[in-house]
Amino acid sequence: MPIGPLLESIRLDKRLMAYTAAGIYGGAAFNGLVESFIPGDPRLSILPGLIAVTLAAMLLTIGPRLPRWALAPLGPVGVALIACALAESPGAGDGAILYTWPVLWTAFFFDRRGAVAIVACIAVAHGITLLSLPAASSFAGRWIDVIVAMSVLATFTEILARRSDGLLARLAGEARTDALTGLLNRRGFEEHASFDLAHARRDGESVAAIAVDIDYFKHINDEWGHAAGDRVLARVGEVLAAHSREVDVSARFGGDEFVVLLPGGTRSDAEAFMQRIRLALARSVAGTPVVRVSAGVAVELAPQSIETLLRSADSKLYAAKQTGRNRTVSAGAPDLLAIEEPQLR
Repeated sequence: MPIGPLLESIRLDKRLMAYTAAGIYGGAAFNGLVESFIPGDPRLSILPGLIAVTLAAMLLTIGPRLPRWALAPLGPVGVALIACALAESPGAGDGAILYTWPVLWTAFFFDRRGAVAIVACIAVAHGITLLSLPAASSFAGRWIDVIVAMSVLATFTEILARRSDGLLARLAGEARTDALTGLLNRRGFEEHASFDLAHARRDGESVAAIAVDIDYFKHINDEWGHAAGDRVLARVGEVLAAHSREVDVSARFGGDEFVVLLPGGTRSDAEAFMQRIRLALARSVAGTPVVRVSAGVAVELAPQSIETLLRSADSKLYAAKQTGRNRTVSAGAPDLLAIEEPQLR
């Protein structure tokens, strides 16, 4: 299931792709302009510079609106322009360092295939360039030095970019996960819920929401200590996760409040789910008191708002607490239906 902003990886940001490419082309044009005024430097053709300026201006204006496949050739085009500029500069110059720009850009934004492709482009373009130069400037070592250097640069750029993506994914996951229970937190729940509600509206399916609260949790903390209270919270989270389907969404909203979303679920599904939860929590665990919970169930067909659904479940949870706790209260006609659980020992 998607995790909201996590799907929009930085390497898929077309705005960033377009603007960084514009900076590279603009920098190349500026570099050529500066070198043309340096005494003793060879006079270069203005064509590569004009192309670079044109591409930079285009990328700044319409670049972010272009599809990703249309941006992909920017790396090879840059290689071709650099190769053309080098072909006009006989001698053992250091202009080949400019290949680093398209290598960094392509390897970062287009992963391993992009890294391999851009190095292959440089191998061909630089080879043709060297063959066009006088024999004194066309020795094989110049080609080998460039290809080895660019291959190493492309490899490390791709590895670091992939590592960066992994760290971003980890941080995004941690920002949406409750550290104590391992369940989603409120933010993570809301992102998942928005996806599930959109799916339910599209297919006309029902969604069941369950608000769960641990009975007398303050008493547990006071009598057993906060460490035991944390163990109780962790145990409830573990049980909810263990009894949830893959499509269900379980979250801790804070304190001793939990929420479970059952896509496609009915009232009977939610009530049966809570019965399984109570039976699992009734099993004694060393160092942890017996845990009982109250729950409220709300079910809607193609719900329009997660807030409305949760408010309805919360009102049923309040009714469960007011009528004795350790029970599930659900919406039903003509009034509320309460399922009182036996006192599990």
